[in-house]
Order: sequence, then C-alpha cells, then structure tokens
Amino acid sequence: VRPPPILGGTLTLTDDGIAIAADPDRDLVHVVDLDAGEVRHTIALEPGDQPHRVALGSDGLAHVVLRGAGGIATIDPHEGTVTARHGLCPEPRGIAFHDEDSSLYVACAGGSLLRLSEAGAVQERWELEPDLRDVLIVGGEVKVSLFREAAVLGLDGTRLAVRPTADFLPHVAWRTWVTEFGDVAMLHQMASIKPVPIDPGPDELPDGGAPYGGGGVCDLGLVSAAITIFSDNEVRTTPLLGSRLTVDAALSSDGMVAMAVPGVVRPEDRVESKRPGRDDSVSFDPARSALRVDDPDQPGCGSFDENDYGQVTAVAYAADGRLVVQSREPAQIVVMDDGAPGGGFATIPLVGEPRFDTGHEIFHRATDSGLSCASCHPEGTDDGHVWDFAGLGPRRTQALDVGLRDTAPYHWDGDMADFDVLMAEVLAHRMGGKRQSPERGDSFTRWMFEQQRPALAAGSADPALAAAGEKLFVSYGCATCHDGPAFGGQRTERI
Repeated sequence: VRPPPILGGTLTLTDDGIAIAADPDRDLVHVVDLDAGEVRHTIALEPGDQPHRVALGSDGLAHVVLRGAGGIATIDPHEGTVTARHGLCPEPRGIAFHDEDSSLYVACAGGSLLRLSEAGAVQERWELEPDLRDVLIVGGEVKVSLFREAAVLGLDGTRLAVRPTADFLPHVAWRTWVTEFGDVAMLHQMASIKPVPIDPGPDELPDGGAPYGGGGVCDLGLVSAAITIFSDNEVRTTPLLGSRLTVDAALSSDGMVAMAVPGVVRPEDRVESKRPGRDDSVSFDPARSALRVDDPDQPGCGSFDENDYGQVTAVAYAADGRLVVQSREPAQIVVMDDGAPGGGFATIPLVGEPRFDTGHEIFHRATDSGLSCASCHPEGTDDGHVWDFAGLGPRRTQALDVGLRDTAPYHWDGDMADFDVLMAEVLAHRMGGKRQSPERGDSFTRWMFEQQRPALAAGSADPALAAAGEKLFVSYGCATCHDGPAFGGQRTERI
C-alpha cells in the first residue's frame, strides 16, 4: 500500500512530558516518555485508519481522529490500549475536548460538526460549511477552521478571516490552534494573484529561473507559508520569506514559531546559489526536509535548521520549553532541550517499517522555484485558488483525489496526453523541477492514481433530498455528459 499524502500536525504533548504521536503512514500511535527518552507503547490500529489529530480528554485518555476509517479511536496512553472506536463521517479532520461540558467536538470535511460524549455518543450536530479542518475552544466557545479558505467560523455565525494583500490571497490552513495567551494562531499559505507566465523569454524569467518564479531565500514565491495571529485587537499576518511546503507549526512561550518543512528524505549534494544582483550567496538544498524556527516579528530569510531530523511533519513545544519534532521517515521523535536548534538534541526511534516511496517523494519535493506539487495540491487535493495564467486566463487548481486513472488527457484543456507530458511541462519546465527517469515517473504516476477522496457513507444522505437532487440532475440534462459509474469523470470534453 502506497503511503498517503502528508497531513501534518500529528503530535500532541501532555503536561507531564508524554508525547502522543500519530503515524498515518503506518497506522500506529506512539506514546513516548520525553524525560526517559523512550517509547512506552506503540499502539497498532486497523490497516488504513490513518490516525491524525489527537485531543487529550479526561482521566488521561486520548482521542485520535482516524482519517481513513471515518471516525475516532480512544486510547489509554498508560496501558497502551484502544478502549473504543466510533464511526462518524467519511472524512473527520479536527477534534477538541471541551473541559466545561466534558464533550468531544469533531469536525468533518463535509461540513458537519459533531458534539460527542466522551463515551462516543453523538449528542448534537451542526451543518456548517464544507471543508472544515480544526476545532478550537476559545474562551469556552467552539470554533472551527476552514481548510482552503483559511478562515475561522463560530457557531454564532462570526467569522475570522485572514486579510488578503495586493498580491496574495490566503488559502490552506494547515494548522489552527489556540495559543497559551488565548489568541488564535493559524499556519496557512498565501497564493499569488499576479499574472503567472508560462513561456517567458530568457530575459523575462522571474526570479528563480523557472516560469513560475520563486526560489529566492529572501522572497515570497508563487505560494508562501504564513502565520496569522487573531487577537482581540488585531489580525496580524507574517508571510515567511523563502518558504516551501510547511505543514505544521507551534508557538513557544517567548513568541518563537517552529515549523515543519517536509522535503526530501534523502537530500542530495547542497548547491551554491548566488542570485544576480544580490550579495546573498547561500549554500542550501531547496528540496531538503527541514525544521524552521523564526521570530514572527522579525522573520529571517529562509532560516532553516541544518541538522538532519528526518522528514519533519509535526512540531510542538513542551510545557518546560523543550521543542519536540516528529519525523515520518525515518519514524522518530527529536527533543531539543533548549527549545530551539543549535543546541543539543536527543533522537528517540519509533517502531515502524520504512515508508519511503518515490512517487510520494516527488509529490512533496520542492523544486528550485520553492514549489512542490503539494504546494497547490495539499493532502493530494486542491487549494481552491484561481490562478491568472498569461495567455490562458483564470484557472482554478484542479483536485487530484478524484480517481485519475483512465481519465487522460490531463490538465485544464486536456492538452497533456499522459503523465509523462504533464511532468515534463509542468513539474520540470514551469515549476523548475528536475526531469524524472522513466522509473521515477512511473512511480509518481501510480502513486497519483491511488489518490481517492472518501466516498459518502452509505445511508448518510437524507433520502428525500437525494431524490430531489436526482430529479434536478435529470431535468437539467446533466446526464448528457455525466453518465456512467463515474458520472463523466473518466473522459474529457471541450465545452
């Protein structure tokens, strides 16, 4: 089974120095004693469960979102056992425990927010907007984030939104959480709204040497990571210069932000980069996995830690200030006693077979432009952004988790006959990536073909509404094109 796309944010810490690390690649949950530097328990879940977010409940229990199984599992970290499993919705994403009413709140991608007793019984349901992500308890109030829009919804209809800039729109809220000061923090992306060249002349190439630009360690690329803090008095957004795909973040008590940048697991030789007209000669590998720690008030120019911590996918600060990092490949926990890179650190290996996969690596690898496939296709889907391509016009990012096998030709205009053409034109030419060997290209294609979003759970739709929808579908002639088992999803038409 090929590994799933990187989800990020799989690490939760208790106040007494225990790390609970979910491993969606291996369907495991690890209970790690940070003080002793050892794994207490490794809890095996069902194949395909894909454990993700973790919420700490009462009596020392932990509740884990199972992205692949459509539910949650409750585990006892002291005993290392699963005490209960509950099916909830096709794609649960966020979870939080509310101390005041001892309830669990689970957000589903389809738009449902569920309130559960800690025993797992559904007690209340809200139908909000599609694409829910994280659940937050802010001053006793329940709020949820929206993934693609990078916004926060309140049950009372209030909305916190990241402000767009003249050149960028906010998207893709990878992680949204409540800080120790009661503010709401969000790690998200900023996508360019400037015209994007496809075939510029040599003298017109943007910074980075590729049509899609980027690549500068002190620049904002076509897609950049950003941190936004929502406080009572202001909304403050800090774009991160020289950023690449960033999937998790945590704030320290002194205001530093640590970020997980899951690039290449097996870095190649570093390259010396000196950009025309600049003095910033920097030795770096733009594809390399890294840990990044910045001061949001004074962000550096691509301040990535040079140590090899593995493929970093989650970060968290312990109550005593230690910085804890989780790597998916190899599976391990890294503990930094000083709370920042540069000092000593200890590595705690985790149980699990290697999950390196060539197709998965190509998808998450940053090119010289700073972009990876996952930059615009987070979690193998889409970022919801509408690009302005020179000569083509507006184009919305296409979803990839729709079952692409047997749907050639590809891309918006159906002008790319197969994945070999797509990789050569988009990944190599436009994004500034490397041309792939036939073997690597085949691995990438097969990994892409396995991406498929969860189907709607049987019986979850209101029969009356489903019948009314079917009637409208037929009356508008939708079946003319959208027929067959995939409703037209396996052919390309010019319209």
